[in-house]
Amino acid sequence: MRRPLGDGRGWPAGLAFVVGLVGCRPSGAPATETPEERESPQASAQPALLAVAPTTPASAMPIAATLEGGPPPSPLRGDEVLSPDTLARESTGYTLSAALRLADVTGPTRAPEVNNAGLDAARKATELRLGIDLSPTRMRVALQGHGFVLPPDAEIRARADRFGHVVVWPGAASYRPLAPGSTRALLGERRFDVAPITPAEIVPRGEGGRRIGIRTHKIDVTTRAAQGSFEIGKLEGAGDGGILLCRLLLDLMNAPPASNVCGLDELPVRVELRWTSHGSLVFELTGALRRTDIPAATLAVPPQAASFAASPFPVMGVFSMLSAAELAALRTNDVDVPTNANVTGDALVVVNPTVELRVLFLDGVPIAWAAPQARGELHGLRRGRYVAQWRTFLGDSVETALSQTVPGLVQVGAAPDAGK
Repeated sequence: MRRPLGDGRGWPAGLAFVVGLVGCRPSGAPATETPEERESPQASAQPALLAVAPTTPASAMPIAATLEGGPPPSPLRGDEVLSPDTLARESTGYTLSAALRLADVTGPTRAPEVNNAGLDAARKATELRLGIDLSPTRMRVALQGHGFVLPPDAEIRARADRFGHVVVWPGAASYRPLAPGSTRALLGERRFDVAPITPAEIVPRGEGGRRIGIRTHKIDVTTRAAQGSFEIGKLEGAGDGGILLCRLLLDLMNAPPASNVCGLDELPVRVELRWTSHGSLVFELTGALRRTDIPAATLAVPPQAASFAASPFPVMGVFSMLSAAELAALRTNDVDVPTNANVTGDALVVVNPTVELRVLFLDGVPIAWAAPQARGELHGLRRGRYVAQWRTFLGDSVETALSQTVPGLVQVGAAPDAGK
């Protein structure tokens, strides 16, 4: 069972989400505190043929009216209490599966005690998987697995008539609006800080081939935060749903939500975001299934019975992403290593003296996140040597991977304890 360490708090998993299938075909299938005010340190089926890509660069297009013929989208405010959504029946659309992939992750060294089967199981448990429902006017993205710094089964939802997003707590009992520019702080730091929206340079790059059976064309998007390479495909009947998914990825790079990247019935199939500071993050669809029975409750923005959450997600302590048994399975046996006089017992002491949330990787697997100014202990790891690396969740700051002994102490910004 995953648990918080130090002062952290665990979150129960919500309902399991349907995993999309590769290829697309028709189917009848299935808190009360005030948020912190300081600025964030990280302010990151069988489809028909595609529509022709835009032929001239643009930074943003005029805001268009929604498919329902209503007024242009208006931006959400983080302190806005929303009226219950009026969706009343099942929707036609798509269920998608997707993954986020990190760059510059360093794996283990070769040693007889390294348990490859245990490492593979830990990677699978912490894989950054997304379950996505799209209708012509709504989007729901569920965070699956234990690799996110947000609670498993938290959701991000959006609707075509509003710019911005709504984060939904596991169980759909609480929600919080996210103003445009908030997604990077939410995913990276569990915060609701709003980063400045910056102009985007948009340049079409021609055809892109096929991915999961969907023909794509390429568009490059550049902002002060990142350079994005978008591969855009078409799914008939997706309406504005794919545009909402595009907005989510554009928000990670602080681009204007009205940027002309996805059009009607289009959606991002693969996107590589290369951060201006360092590193990259890849979004990639892994499956798509046409649906005629997406429940209205899963698409409502906000959920019908959900209440406004006045406080943010807690950001405190050190939180283990893997159970003690999963940590122990990274090695087949203990190995004698020099002891550290400042560490008692068999723990790995985790320290983050910085002002931003960091994720600790051992042997290429994320094992814990540490809040700013946090200190805690991880139990379960076998004695021995590992490869340790500190990263921000989005990968825009990555420290050098170095040898780390357990028991020992690992600290952001300091050389790992290698038993010297």
